[in-house]
Amino acid sequence: MEWVDRMNRAMDYLEAHLTEEVNPDELNRILACPYSVFQRSFAPITGMQLSDYLRRRRLTRAAYDLQNTDKRVIDVAVKYGYDSADAFTAAFKRMHGITPHEARKPEANLKFHPRLTFTFRITGVSEMNYRYIEKEPFGVLGIRRTTPQGGGTWAIVKTDGSAEQLRDISGHSCDLGLCFGFDQEDNNDYMCGVEYEGTAVPGFDHYHYPATAWLVFTAEGAITSEVLGQTWKRIYGEFMPQSPYKQLDLPTIEKYIEWDDVSDRSHVEIYIPVQK
Repeated sequence: MEWVDRMNRAMDYLEAHLTEEVNPDELNRILACPYSVFQRSFAPITGMQLSDYLRRRRLTRAAYDLQNTDKRVIDVAVKYGYDSADAFTAAFKRMHGITPHEARKPEANLKFHPRLTFTFRITGVSEMNYRYIEKEPFGVLGIRRTTPQGGGTWAIVKTDGSAEQLRDISGHSCDLGLCFGFDQEDNNDYMCGVEYEGTAVPGFDHYHYPATAWLVFTAEGAITSEVLGQTWKRIYGEFMPQSPYKQLDLPTIEKYIEWDDVSDRSHVEIYIPVQK
């Protein structure tokens, strides 16, 4: 229950500071884990990025202010973190389907996004297989980009010849996906690459992991069943809250053993860096 309590206290903090920037240090204290870990795990648990949740809550509150106060549109925009009335209007219309000025009409139809609350529920009917390993320091060579989704970086390496070059350099296929986290626009900082201990290679990015322990989970099944996403959800929604392990502030890894869209087959290993 401690995990549920901490998550709800984090939601309390976010709700009380919707008109301010998030303070990572305060969330570190509330959650007893790095803010970046909370940010990365938020989407698998809730189905949306943390920044998207905050945006929806702010626009929900902004709609209330427009209907129940006489504040100017620009004042409401600034209150909820928008630099201009135009940017606020664009975001408001994307969510509510109408402009801020139209929202002031008595008959206006608006959307309400509720505050998230975490509750305890019985899970674990289906077992989860995992293994605990320890690895010495190792490096990854590849292409690191920030795109709307991790698949965006894979699209790059599969079409620009990078995957073939990495295979020629390392002797094995480009099979690792490193997730560094998300920015304020929900873009994924992601790296596709290969394990590599050689010297730097021009045109490629390099990331070095220290010696650490890892939990390794397997996602295997039909791609169309969203087995990879469901496995991530169970890791953060079921396993980690009940385990004696604490996730470290290092990029997680997806190791693609098989991913065949034609046969609708996938086999991916998920590596979570941890300490007890």
